[in-house]
Amino acid sequence: MEILLAREMGFCFGVERAISLVYQAREEDPEGEICVLHEIVHNKHVIRELEQKSIRCVEALDEIPSGRMVVSAHGVSPEVVRTARARGLHVLDATCPLVTRIHRIVRQLAEQGKHVILLGDEGHSEVTGIVGQAPDQVLVIHSPDQVDTLPAEWEDVALLSQTTQDRAQFATMVDRLKTRFPQLQVFDTICDATARRQRAIRELARCCQVIFVVGSTSSANANRLCDIARDCGADARLIENADALREEELQGLATVGVSAGASTPEVLISHVVDRLIGFGGVVREIPIQIETSEDEHGTGH
Repeated sequence: MEILLAREMGFCFGVERAISLVYQAREEDPEGEICVLHEIVHNKHVIRELEQKSIRCVEALDEIPSGRMVVSAHGVSPEVVRTARARGLHVLDATCPLVTRIHRIVRQLAEQGKHVILLGDEGHSEVTGIVGQAPDQVLVIHSPDQVDTLPAEWEDVALLSQTTQDRAQFATMVDRLKTRFPQLQVFDTICDATARRQRAIRELARCCQVIFVVGSTSSANANRLCDIARDCGADARLIENADALREEELQGLATVGVSAGASTPEVLISHVVDRLIGFGGVVREIPIQIETSEDEHGTGH
């Protein structure tokens, strides 16, 4: 059994930065109360490691009695930050800088009176934080099919994306929207790390029977990698860690792939690869380089 590893996978810059800031806060205040509003990143292994240092991830401000409140990598609305500070909490902002850029763009567009369409997953913490920048002017949609439901009287329209969306779907959304709103203003806010990981899993899907994507079920980007691989015809399976692998399920497979979401620690990826090797697998180089016309220089988280 050959094991092919995605050329790009695992922690991205924004995730590394957020986790580093939280640990730095603990070093500066070894005994103080430190809580992260929402999961710092969507990975259970990372959350458990924080808990071992008495750093809690909570879902509501009311759960933070005092001390330091860390804004997760996904960001929050300005109202949440104002409320926290009014309650006397010390706010540490670990929002990915590329998500912060989206916040700034949304506020600027709102000031210009534009209707802002956001391609994203309703209810995801990143999307909630983006909408919170201008709640009355941002509309979240998740499928090109929803374009036909938009108000016909809209004129000044802009499109942005949640940072972890599929760039191919974003391109389809642009085409559909421009048929209705020819003057559409487009901001490609899908991050480079996301785009590279998506290209890498498309490459894997060309030469693997099964792809194991290491990541938590709550991770939008890990789930997206699975969706993309399946769209390419591969059997993709999201697994939390190496414990999910079963030798009997690998019988008869000639080639398996390994990828991982941007919030997945390297240690979990290594454990998965080691377990596959223990089952008789051999790590090989990906035999081909898939040509792509996708833009290599997208922006966003």
